[in-house]
Amino acid sequence: MKLVRRFKSLAPADRPQDQSFDGTTLRFEVIEHGGEYDDAMPQAIKVTDTQDRSCIYVPLSQEGQVVDSRASAVADED
Repeated sequence: MKLVRRFKSLAPADRPQDQSFDGTTLRFEVIEHGGEYDDAMPQAIKVTDTQDRSCIYVPLSQEGQVVDSRASAVADED
């Protein structure tokens, strides 16, 4: 069994904010590389704003494997 720590969602005011709405006021930092394949794909990216608020984005994974979220998308039927 794998224990996963769940965190409460951040309120919008606590999330990194981009005042210009084009990403120019945000800093991006690659935390780690690697994963299932031998490539340079980032496995964690830290985003920080001008007020030093930050969050870390990681790919979705299930049982240690990265999940392709596009593959699980359901097509709209009219």
